[in-house]
Amino acid sequence: MEQRGFYRISLAAVPALALLLSPCAMAPGTHPAPVSVAQEATQSDAAELLMSLDVSAVSTIVFQNTTDLGQRSAAVVTGTVHRWLAGDKVTTATGTPVSAALLAEVEVTEVTAKDGTSLQPGDIVYIPVISPSSDPREVADALPRDLDVVAYLDDELTPEQLQVSEEYRVEPGDAEAAGKPRWPLLSPQGFIVTNPSDPGEQIWPFLGSRATGELTDVLPGGRLDGLTEEQRKLIVG
Repeated sequence: MEQRGFYRISLAAVPALALLLSPCAMAPGTHPAPVSVAQEATQSDAAELLMSLDVSAVSTIVFQNTTDLGQRSAAVVTGTVHRWLAGDKVTTATGTPVSAALLAEVEVTEVTAKDGTSLQPGDIVYIPVISPSSDPREVADALPRDLDVVAYLDDELTPEQLQVSEEYRVEPGDAEAAGKPRWPLLSPQGFIVTNPSDPGEQIWPFLGSRATGELTDVLPGGRLDGLTEEQRKLIVG
């Protein structure tokens, strides 16, 4: 469905996306995509590991430019992904895997734009994503750390939104992740990291795209938005 200024990205066009608001959004009996994860990421494969992630976003909407993306976000933060934490694993009552979560732990160094949020430099935010493996701890240990990042955030998830239906079982993740505030991304377009093996390249893991430039180029008003030419043709307005 096309709308002026933005559009909903086709999941068929970006197979890695399974945009979930909560762990229970995946159909019962659906297994997270199995992957083989090395214990430690090297500089050369860090980008590929990032591309294997899935985003826990509210919608599949992407925007025609960084200005529009910023205006719709609850906050736009620049910071560092210091580490990844294993979130909860959800199964059916019979033990069938449903989903497994990861949390990107981001220390905020700058808040470029915010809409009524109290976020400020020095805060720690936890951005939920979906593990590509049923073992989120293995994935968390393998993913690159100390990444420069810009994140376009939606409103913080409420306790009610994080509740799991009674027909599911929850296996808690890292104790440090328990009770941490979850700030989902507004869009798969809204998580950009500098390639650890090439500081002149920016990566949109959830769009599957890369571009040459500085991290400041992806901030609101910046020239890099992560869209391919094919995606851009779908936007109206």
